[in-house]
Amino acid sequence: MLEELTLQFGIPGAVGFVPGVNGLPKAMLSHQSGATAEIYLHGAHVTSWRAVGGDDLLFMSAASAFEAGKPIRGGIPVIFPQFGGGPLPAHGFARLTEWEPTLSAVEENGDVECVLHLEDTPATRQLWPHPFRLELAVTLAARALAVRMTVENSGAAPFSFTAALHTYFSVADVRRVAVRGLRGVTYLDTLRDDARAVETPEAITFSAETDRIYVAAPDVVQVEDASRRRTITIHKHNMPDVVVWNPWTAKAQRMPDFGDTEYPRMVCVETGHVAEPH
Repeated sequence: MLEELTLQFGIPGAVGFVPGVNGLPKAMLSHQSGATAEIYLHGAHVTSWRAVGGDDLLFMSAASAFEAGKPIRGGIPVIFPQFGGGPLPAHGFARLTEWEPTLSAVEENGDVECVLHLEDTPATRQLWPHPFRLELAVTLAARALAVRMTVENSGAAPFSFTAALHTYFSVADVRRVAVRGLRGVTYLDTLRDDARAVETPEAITFSAETDRIYVAAPDVVQVEDASRRRTITIHKHNMPDVVVWNPWTAKAQRMPDFGDTEYPRMVCVETGHVAEPH
């Protein structure tokens, strides 16, 4: 399988397909600058992104399962067609399903792109009875990573969905992290039965479990990691909401695929259609 993928979609020095953890296939992206990224076909899951001269900007749990039918914990999970709990598996089935490559390319400016797709099958239609096609395009630049998710209704009847890119950022110590750009935005506090409030501080800081959905958020949000003297800037488009999450101690201990003491090293700042279906 990997040889066939490499022959069809590989680009020497830029895109290759190799076995990952437990033999799961993954695409390796290499930019001419030295930046790298990796994407597992299981869930179209970005599990690593290293910009030029830096460490990995994405957090991955050491306790994560890399198995068929189980989600990968960390990186950028693709959430579709259900965010959170509900009648479907938690966060939907897209992150649990094998995707297929569509194309790979090196653009004129040197950026490296890999596109994966997922279409409905008898198994997905048993869970969610709608024809669809998803595409995830990942573009690696020297100091940026662009992830574009496209949802296509390939049937005649309309459907609604919720979706997100559930990004886990790697930080040195979440207690010294500030998320900026959400002041004045109304949020739903999922730890308090979706109670509504308006964010008043200039920066969101962390000293306990945090799980908030910021509704109709601005398109630019920043994660300041004071310990590393680093700021990550997130630009979103056509995804109205932002989720800010850290499980802290008790929730981390309840999660079988997340280490009990890993929570200080991550913060999730997610973009998507979350508060209301699209």
